[in-house]
Amino acid sequence: MGWTDEDLDELHRMACLQDAQDAMAFITALRKASLDDSFARLPPEALDRLRNPPRALPDTTDPDLLIHYRVKQLASELSGVVPLVHDMCINTCLAFTGPFADLDQCPRCGEDRWDDKRSTPQKKVPWQKFDTYPIGPQLQALWRHPDHAEKMHWREERTKKILEELEVTGGVPEVYEDVLHGKQYLDACQSSQIKEGDSVLMLSIDGAQLYESKQSDCWVYIWVLFDHAPEERYRKQYVLPGGIIPGPKKPKNLDSFMFPGLHHLRAIQTEGLAIWDGALNKLFKSNPFLFIATADGPGMAFLTGLVSHHGKMGCRLYCGLPGRHKLGAPTYYPAMRQPHGNMDHADISIEQLPPAGSLNYEKNMQRIVSCRYAAEYEQARLETGISKPSIFCGFDTNHILLIPLSFSSDIMHVAAINAGDLLIPLWRGTFRSDPTDDKATWDWAVLTKETWKMHGSTISGATPFLPGSFDRPPRNPAEKIHSGYKAWEWLLYLYGMGPATLYGILPDPYWTNFCRLARGLRLMQQYHISQSELLDGHQHLLDFADEFEEIYYQSHIDRLHFIRPWIHSLTHIGPETVNKGPPICSSQWTMECTIGNLGQEIRLHNSSVYSNLSQHATRRCQVNAIKAIIPSIEPTLITSPKGSEDVGQGYILLRRRERTAHMVRPCEADAIVRFLANDGIEICSVPPVTKWAHLRLPNGQVARSAWKERAMTKQPRMARNVKLLLNGQTAIGEVYFYFNMTIHNRRKTFAMVSVYSDPHQDLLQCSFHTVFACHHRGDNSLQLIEVCAIQSVVAMVPHQFPGINGTLYYLIERPGLDIIRIGGINEEDILDED
Repeated sequence: MGWTDEDLDELHRMACLQDAQDAMAFITALRKASLDDSFARLPPEALDRLRNPPRALPDTTDPDLLIHYRVKQLASELSGVVPLVHDMCINTCLAFTGPFADLDQCPRCGEDRWDDKRSTPQKKVPWQKFDTYPIGPQLQALWRHPDHAEKMHWREERTKKILEELEVTGGVPEVYEDVLHGKQYLDACQSSQIKEGDSVLMLSIDGAQLYESKQSDCWVYIWVLFDHAPEERYRKQYVLPGGIIPGPKKPKNLDSFMFPGLHHLRAIQTEGLAIWDGALNKLFKSNPFLFIATADGPGMAFLTGLVSHHGKMGCRLYCGLPGRHKLGAPTYYPAMRQPHGNMDHADISIEQLPPAGSLNYEKNMQRIVSCRYAAEYEQARLETGISKPSIFCGFDTNHILLIPLSFSSDIMHVAAINAGDLLIPLWRGTFRSDPTDDKATWDWAVLTKETWKMHGSTISGATPFLPGSFDRPPRNPAEKIHSGYKAWEWLLYLYGMGPATLYGILPDPYWTNFCRLARGLRLMQQYHISQSELLDGHQHLLDFADEFEEIYYQSHIDRLHFIRPWIHSLTHIGPETVNKGPPICSSQWTMECTIGNLGQEIRLHNSSVYSNLSQHATRRCQVNAIKAIIPSIEPTLITSPKGSEDVGQGYILLRRRERTAHMVRPCEADAIVRFLANDGIEICSVPPVTKWAHLRLPNGQVARSAWKERAMTKQPRMARNVKLLLNGQTAIGEVYFYFNMTIHNRRKTFAMVSVYSDPHQDLLQCSFHTVFACHHRGDNSLQLIEVCAIQSVVAMVPHQFPGINGTLYYLIERPGLDIIRIGGINEEDILDED
């Protein structure tokens, strides 16, 4: 239904408490946003360009152009991107924007806005400033050149195909592989909320600690553009900076910092953003649609205006599941089972959990705003789960999903950080316990003393077997888990290595419960999720959450704090995939990558760290816009390095290569003879072959070979194990070498591989297919395969499984080739480690 202007005006008049008045003031200002009002702050020339975008491309014959675009004063002219600079409280309480624009002191801490030492009667100088990068000019730049304009048409063309496919499949997608498959997106298109030419956006915000020093904390927000294809949109060049909020303290009123960027978006939604389509040579108006706003858990509370995740109605997606709390304690936990002896609400079945957005947000927000006294507000806050009205209520519902449906959960923090922060301390027996809960009864607490040290050594000992394309390997958790363990390390450790390395250590039913979690999250973190995988993954996550309560919490009130909010979040992942597409597409991986590469670009200059970061973000906006307008500025990407050979279908042989052909070993010759015999070719002897060392796969990974790796003086991280598709079945092989051979007058490229055994069936079944462990058979299992059978580079880690004779090699797939792609990370070819 949404709010009308009259509804919001009435709510504003009803607001009594100061926080509600402030929130409604920002909402009202956002609702009335215009490019001509006093809050817009665009310079006249920038505003004129926004309304009248250039229709011609810059003169690329200008010999000074490549120099000019690097010059600061000309970068804004070429790109059209000008940062909006606003004053802020020196303590980061709030920004002097919108309703706070005319204040001389911070109403929160009382600090002066102006630096009295640098200010003069003629010019006031603020203590601190922050930058906002308006999205309008950045969008215009992406349409101006014909090549980039073609890329911007991708979403509309793909949407048409999806709608045609749905007519055949009865309205249910066979696969979810982008937000474009989400029901809420398709409904918005079919109801004409999203029209032809409208850009579709995601806003993502997060706190960032740029250096080890806490003094480098800041907040960053970005825009992700769903108009681009997935292989483009998450790359550094197409992720659009939105704003940098200096720290080191956290903002107390985030609305005031977000206001300039949101005001600009709201204004161009209302007026329409003039865009010159370089591909079609026409001018059109775009009304950008804000599809998703996301953040980590604490950040989401700022965006949504909902209570923290420890409130009684603490679900990030506002489903209405009431939490439970210990007597006299203010913190609530989303347990489905009623604690023994507790008189709160009855058990709630895992199959009957309410869907996202089940509570009446509009009615509850009206109740919060109308509170006249603090005690009345606290009670309403407890019962409604709303802390304040969300600033996003200031958007017209024609250009945004209804609140709170426009907000998204974040699978990155849930899977990669939150899960480990609970499970590892539980298994170590270090998790906080109540005095009435005897830890001697914690039969799951097995990672103690020497067992924990040995487990940590097992994890770090696997590093040589993890390909370089797996990025940073997990460090020894027994030594480093409290030393800035990264999200990527958690992901590899928990879901890549955890099921195998905890087998025989973590007793049942705790091990199988964890395997359910690993299975569910492995499936749901894919970019491509089939209907069967969606059902399977969702059921495993439901079963994990339900069983976790049964075996750990056991309905004991003194273990209620075991039920962390992320466990409840798991139950929404499946349904939200139906609504918004694969969770990875709207996750915080893109933000994680953005913060990482911004941190790499800047240099620490003590007090100037925030200024340095803002300058780099401004430069990124402008340079990316210029590269979109003038693609020839960007050096041509060399897709095939010197000495390589493109063998078709996206496969490329890479050096090293033997200079002369050599005879192969007898066992290898036998494999070649068998292959040729199956193809109807009989030969007496195998001719010499010229070996190649590396093969680049269509997914960007580089598979090495035993021939080269074993010859390296410094042994690299192994990258010669590959996932194969042989006769429609998945297999794992170790590549010995690659070579070309002519068969039936056709030149083909082959790999000599040693195929691992079939996986250990008992391990595979009892782990819900999370432990794929095989015997390595070496020369006894050589096969010749065409390289097009190679799907990806994988890790095969040797491990002694308790109770199983011999060494098995367990499979780790990079937790997403998808996640790396979504994060916009380009894998570097590791070719010269020797």
